[in-house]
Amino acid sequence: MEAGMAIGRRGWRAVLALAVGVGGVIGPATAVTTAAAAPAVKKPVVVKKPPAARKPPAARPWLVLDAAPLVVIRSGGRSVVHEELWNLGNAPERAQLILGVSLPPGVSVTNLPAGCIPQPHGHVADCLFPAGLKPGHADRVDIPIVSARGMRPAVLAGQAHGGTATSAATDSPTRFLLAVLR
Repeated sequence: MEAGMAIGRRGWRAVLALAVGVGGVIGPATAVTTAAAAPAVKKPVVVKKPPAARKPPAARPWLVLDAAPLVVIRSGGRSVVHEELWNLGNAPERAQLILGVSLPPGVSVTNLPAGCIPQPHGHVADCLFPAGLKPGHADRVDIPIVSARGMRPAVLAGQAHGGTATSAATDSPTRFLLAVLR
């Protein structure tokens, strides 16, 4: 991603077109190819107020969900889904936090930690944490799961969610892959 930004707004296609055209593989560079690869002229930014005159950002929490992107489980076996809810803001969260997971059919939650509530059909669980998550800290939950016996090898989609009762965290809900092995 950083390499694409360093090249400019036109991205890799313009650089590739310019490189291929200049190298003579397809033919000489044309005015269209050269113009497409030219960097855009930036306009000067007019600052209305000096930075010292601006108000500091309001003190508020900023919740971000970080869930494991891949969980591996054997058919008939057990595994764990890891979720963390981070407060990257500059104030504590004053509402109760919720971390949850939704699993595909054939996979269920089991032996939930204290504070977690299984939902209907055993494929969903919500874990509740008290208010007061400090800036720079995280609440974490490890949700044990079990796969039904005889499941065929596959890659299935699960979903993690986090936030408060009134607002979802950034990156919530987020999907994760569940790889079922033999």
